[in-house]
Amino acid sequence: MRWYLLLLSLLIVALAGCRAPSGKPSGATPSRPAEPATAATLEPAPAGTLQVVFFDVGQGDSAVVIFPNGKTMLIDGGETHQGRALVDKLRQLGVQHIDWLVATHPHSDHIGGLIEVLKRMPVGEVWDIGMPYESPVYRDFLLAVREARAPDGKRAVFRKARAGLTIQPSPDARVQVLAPREPLLVGTRSDANNNSVVLRLDASGGRFLFTGDIEREGIRRLADMDVRADVLKVSHHGAANGTDRKFLERVQPRVAVISVGANNRYGHPHRETIALLEKRRVYRTDWHGDIVLRLGADQKLQIATTRVAPTNLPQASGAPRARAGVVIGNRNSRVYHAPDCARLPQPENRVRFRSAAEAERAGYRPHTCVQTE
Repeated sequence: MRWYLLLLSLLIVALAGCRAPSGKPSGATPSRPAEPATAATLEPAPAGTLQVVFFDVGQGDSAVVIFPNGKTMLIDGGETHQGRALVDKLRQLGVQHIDWLVATHPHSDHIGGLIEVLKRMPVGEVWDIGMPYESPVYRDFLLAVREARAPDGKRAVFRKARAGLTIQPSPDARVQVLAPREPLLVGTRSDANNNSVVLRLDASGGRFLFTGDIEREGIRRLADMDVRADVLKVSHHGAANGTDRKFLERVQPRVAVISVGANNRYGHPHRETIALLEKRRVYRTDWHGDIVLRLGADQKLQIATTRVAPTNLPQASGAPRARAGVVIGNRNSRVYHAPDCARLPQPENRVRFRSAAEAERAGYRPHTCVQTE
């Protein structure tokens, strides 16, 4: 049995616990790009306020929900090198421990920074999709989970997140897992993406939908779910395969948040996605920095950001740019991979290319781990 299967099995046995799963915001006039009503600094919210912060972690995802009673849920953490800054930002917000830590799926740009959080902050529960996935970052994440401690000093509870899991962190807020469901999707362009944990937060005054990196197959699986939300965390950093018109019509968001890195090599967000979001109020971490949303006692949604978006750029930043950066080819299969792909060939079969374009000129085709849209 491979190391990741063994480690995952041990974690589920050792950490699985028996803890019981515990209206609309004011209208926002669409603008391109959306401008905040106020300038933000990361600081604790007033008492009785629900605060959701989408962190600028570059080309990755991370958001924290701080409930009116002080309980916390951290959803993803960006790449590994973002971990220390993420912990610092959480502490600026007054967060001293995480009640629920959610890894939407095992890609490094979502779980890497969580490793540092698990090492430096008490964590009550860890939610994970629990699918076998072989990568050094996921291995380190699982090891960190095994060593993590809750605020009471006991081991953090490890829970496989599945549709139907529901908690009520505070009297006026509920979190429900909408996906994944059994059996997990297999044979898609990216099974890890399509089996992402999808969460809906229902609170007094608004709904938030967190979509991980679901793609077309994962979206189709939500067809029988209530996905209406006032705030949508746009899937897959704004990739064209993570959003479609029918899905947006079902969600009906007033506000869309795109977590994306500046000048990233994938061309995210794609122009197709931006065009679909034209009538929504759009915020992007590459332009706006950390994005702070608050629902207070008046149940009105307040939005502020730590940076002012540039005013000399169109909302759609152009066609997807050519993929750049080193890729690794397999001399046997004539397939090339991203450098952090879980399916890299054996060292003796690797061919290093300076870019995807160079690999394709040599007759190689992309593996599914390479984002080509």
